[in-house]
Amino acid sequence: MATIAPPVSNELILTESRTMRAQTIERTEVLDKVKALSMLPDSLHVTTEMAAAYYEVDTQAIHSLVRRNRDELTQNGMRTIQGAELRVFKAETGGQGDHLFNGVRSLRLFTRRAMLNVGQLLTESDVARQVRHYLLNAEQVVRQEIQPHQDVPARHMTPTTFRQVYFSDVPENVFWDHLYREYLLDQRNTRRDALGNLSKDGYRHGHPRAGKGDKYFMLPEDMWVDAHGRPRGRAVVRPDRVRELVEQLIADGLRANPCISWFPSPSRPALTSTEVVDGHVIEFRRGA
Repeated sequence: MATIAPPVSNELILTESRTMRAQTIERTEVLDKVKALSMLPDSLHVTTEMAAAYYEVDTQAIHSLVRRNRDELTQNGMRTIQGAELRVFKAETGGQGDHLFNGVRSLRLFTRRAMLNVGQLLTESDVARQVRHYLLNAEQVVRQEIQPHQDVPARHMTPTTFRQVYFSDVPENVFWDHLYREYLLDQRNTRRDALGNLSKDGYRHGHPRAGKGDKYFMLPEDMWVDAHGRPRGRAVVRPDRVRELVEQLIADGLRANPCISWFPSPSRPALTSTEVVDGHVIEFRRGA
């Protein structure tokens, strides 16, 4: 198991604040930094038993967590398959996972994102605590390093974080539609699930488009690669192009936050909102 730095703040903040969990849920690479995560043969899912083994708890702890947080976990990729869908799933594994499915009538599956969500919520696991420490350390680095006049390391500056810092007044769907139209590949719902429905994102969803996309975005060096050698995950902002991308998106017509220091004095100040969790004040900054 990896040795980590001391936590920057109480890791229980993540178990108490759904806002903080949503803010860090994209950092699934943390799972591999804490310990090796075994996946099913499809390289996309783990079972309840595998989740319990990773977090070094019994399966009942995972079942209890699911009962308390079913909606959030489902939103982050957890699902239960049975009947025809389960038979198709078994067939897709080519028999490699038969020992996991013997006598099983239904199967609960966790994506990497759902697995990270488990780690954000699970209080009785030392592994989960280390996952939360990693997440909060990374979040603290972002909060310390994100200044309007500075560039941020690419591994931290995801498009989601970029929007929160520079374009939080732009509705999320408008921001992402613009990126997918001009800068990033849009492969939402282009891959079929076990029942043949187009409900999965393509393998290159969120990767930089040739041209403008490559200019401002890149795939992180530590991106997870699946068993077939395909890089899985999304692009990050090039560290030397943060300011240039802000200026380009303003030229595209998006409205930047008025707190950006290299533009003329703002007509109104930036606002901060705070959330107090377990005695800790969590601050979220956005444009007024």
